[in-house]
Amino acid sequence: MTICGDISMQNNHYQNDYRNELRNKIEKSKGHVFTRDDLEKDRSNQAQLRLNRALKMLLDEGEILKISHGLYAKAEPITLRNGQTKTFLKESFETVAMEALNKLGVQWELGRSIREYNEGKTTQVPVVFSVQLKSRFRGEIRADGRSVIFEGKTNAR
Repeated sequence: MTICGDISMQNNHYQNDYRNELRNKIEKSKGHVFTRDDLEKDRSNQAQLRLNRALKMLLDEGEILKISHGLYAKAEPITLRNGQTKTFLKESFETVAMEALNKLGVQWELGRSIREYNEGKTTQVPVVFSVQLKSRFRGEIRADGRSVIFEGKTNAR
């Protein structure tokens, strides 16, 4: 054993324990989408600042992706051929987007082109994921360079 020990383990030991606790909560959760409230019930400034730091580290490590304001999804970092690391969702974008809308309490249904394809009315595979909103939603859901397209004017200002 060295006198200095492992410096990385000494730095931010408290934050590492907290981050590991959050990592376990995320892994154990059944869904792919979670909110800050799912991770931390304490509303104190200190607890929220600690959560902010931990979430930023998990984002930087590629274990989660921010998909909307206050919404995160499980992710995993993948090393590309050129040596760069990119973070991808663990589940398909469509699955994550539907779960996110449900988690937010937004009423919605699949977009017209997706419904027509599912019903066999067309053989054209929809390229974008579109939904028709039944209740108001002004946010945005995006990840992996994709975003949900909202049909109609329900989310307009």
